[in-house]
Formats: sequence, structure tokens, C-alpha cells
Amino acid sequence: MANAFVNDVTEQMKPYPMEELTRIRQGVIAKGMKVYDFGTGDPRIPTWPKIIEALKAALPAISQYPSVSGIGELREAQSDYLKRRFAIAGDKNVALAPTAGSKEAIFHIALSLVGRAGKKLVIYPDPGYPVYKSSTLFAGGIPYPVALKAENGFLLEPWDLPKNIQSQAAAIWLNYPHNPTGATATKAYWEKVIAWAHTNDCVLLADDCYVDIYDTRIDAAPPGGEDRRPICPLALSSDRVLTFMSLSKRSGMTGYRSGFIAGDARILKPHLQARANFGVGMPNFVQAASVVAWLDDAHVVERRKIFSNRINLAAPVLQRLNLLERTPEATFYLWCKVPEGFAGNDIDFCLTLAERGVIASPSQWLSENIEGYFRLALVPIEDDMVAALKILADVV
Repeated sequence: MANAFVNDVTEQMKPYPMEELTRIRQGVIAKGMKVYDFGTGDPRIPTWPKIIEALKAALPAISQYPSVSGIGELREAQSDYLKRRFAIAGDKNVALAPTAGSKEAIFHIALSLVGRAGKKLVIYPDPGYPVYKSSTLFAGGIPYPVALKAENGFLLEPWDLPKNIQSQAAAIWLNYPHNPTGATATKAYWEKVIAWAHTNDCVLLADDCYVDIYDTRIDAAPPGGEDRRPICPLALSSDRVLTFMSLSKRSGMTGYRSGFIAGDARILKPHLQARANFGVGMPNFVQAASVVAWLDDAHVVERRKIFSNRINLAAPVLQRLNLLERTPEATFYLWCKVPEGFAGNDIDFCLTLAERGVIASPSQWLSENIEGYFRLALVPIEDDMVAALKILADVV
């Protein structure tokens, strides 16, 4: 029987995976056990002090409403980052909109795109960020998950989808470097996706939250060599392309909620006007802290070193246990296979780990029922990682 007090989308919405992991974590703590939390991608690395100092210095004596357009200094800093990192500059067809993190931006863009050109379908990767689906549903759209496969490097290849799906897609979400698999995409792949999007009049939405989190060994191209750092598709075309950037992973500002959207001005300018109705203006003191973060790259290099060290610590252990096929070049996630003794039941395996204090994410909670994997977010400190890996090995 339908709930008469909320609509069907809200009634049928499953618990958000990270909230469920929080519940499990609290249960472990209640038992008096030490928790090794690899569940939520919220790294425990101190925020760069200059960011904190900038926020404190900008706290006002009188609080006033912020504008959704952001302060000029922030937009300039974000534009400078795009120019510095991706050589994106001086394109009158590119607009920019500061956002209160990338999650709200990802959620709200569906409200402007579902129904465009009579199209209501949104393509997205599976496994992937749960908000791709939930935002589509709340906007009245049709979610279309595409299962990613290890055989092709977990790349979503929309040209292989049924022709009617390709033609009916209002937008497509792509996320490389990818959460949760750590997969990356080449320039040739992005060029092919952009050409496909133009042919099918589909808006390419690039969730670039992890674009600056990659292995330190590819931090700079050798003289005359290929730059292997993750790229942003907006560097290749602004036509029907939007990128969603965030300081959460780049600068460890998850709780600050700071990011931006950049891309096709024909889409972003009217969407920015609509955003004034959403109540998503970033507090001015957070904007001041964000200016400092976007203008600096040195603190990001230090964060990359930490993540690279953690991957190099954990990956060999997991490979010896036959749980991990390859070491990712980006993100701080390890997408592992459930050991044979658990017959592919990722939920049972993660609950067994939780009984020993190790929190991991089962693949069924990060996907449309993809079984047999679990995700480790390398957020604990190194000593805790070593202890947790011993527990995991014992369970296996």
C-alpha cells in the first residue's frame, strides 16, 4: 500500500549506503572494539592550516546571505585552477558556477536536464555514486545504469548501448578516476565519448571529484613524454560538456562543502539562474577558504604522497590474498573480490569483517546489485591499516 504522506520516490528510496555503514560502525563501537573504518571515503588527514586560517579570518561580525554566483575572488581562483591544471582558459562558451560541494551540484543538475529536448533518460555507471540514480528519480527521469566490467578497464562505452537508449538519453554521467574501482580513462576515450555525445545530443556530465588524486609516479610527464595525469573532458570540448569539481578530496575539505561546475554556457547560465531557488549559496567564509585551496597545488601534492603510500602498503597484501587484480593509478579506493570461502556474498563478508572491527563497503550497496566485490577506502592512518590488513588476512 502506498504511503499517503510522501511520494513514491521518497517512499521507495533505499537507505543511503554511507548511513548504513555509520550504523554498523556505531554498533562496533558500542561493543568496546577498536574500529578500522574503510567504509566512507572521508580521509583523516589534517586540513592545510592556511585554509583554516583563511576561513577564520573571513568570519563576519554580521552574517548575511551568500549569492549562488559566488564572490569574484572565488570564481577567479577556480578559473585559474582550470587554466593551470587543464589549460582551459579564455573560452567565451564556458561558464562557471561555485557550488556547495559536488554532491548537491550533482543532485540538482538533473532538475535542469531531465526533459530537455523531450528526453528523460539518464545514463550512469554501475557501480557508482548513488546520487546519479536518486537525482534522476527525484527529477522525474528514467535511470539507466550500465554495468562496468573489469575486462575493458571498467569503462562505460555508450556506443555499445541499444540505439533507442542512445537517442533518448538527456545526459550521461561519467566518473574517471572512478569511484569505487579506481579506473582511469585516456584522452582517446574521452574524445570518443564527446563525439558520441555530440552525435546523440546528449549532455556529458563529468564527475571529476578525484581528478587530482593519482599516483605520485605520474605526477609529471617526462621531458617530451606523455602526460599520464587524469584529464578533464572540458579541456577537449565545451559543447554539451559539464565538469563537476570539488575540494573534498583534492584539499581534504569534505565538511566545508565547496566545489564548482564549469562548462557549456548554454546549459550552465540558465541552470545558475535556477539555482537561486535551491538555497545552495556557499557561505562567504567558506568561499574565502576555498580561494586559498584552489590557488595552491603544493598541499595537494602532499596529499597525493599520503594516498600513494597507503595504496602501495595495502595493494601487495591484497594481491597476495588473491583479492585485488590490479593496483589503481588514481583515487584512494581498492575494488577487491570477495574471497572464495564466502561464495561471492559481499554483504556477508563485510559483516564478518565488521565483527572484527574492520568496516568495508559491499558492492551491492554501491551498485544495482553487483555482487562479489567490496571496496576499501584507504582513509585510516598507516598503523591502523597494517593492523586491519592482518585481521582481513585472518578472516580470509
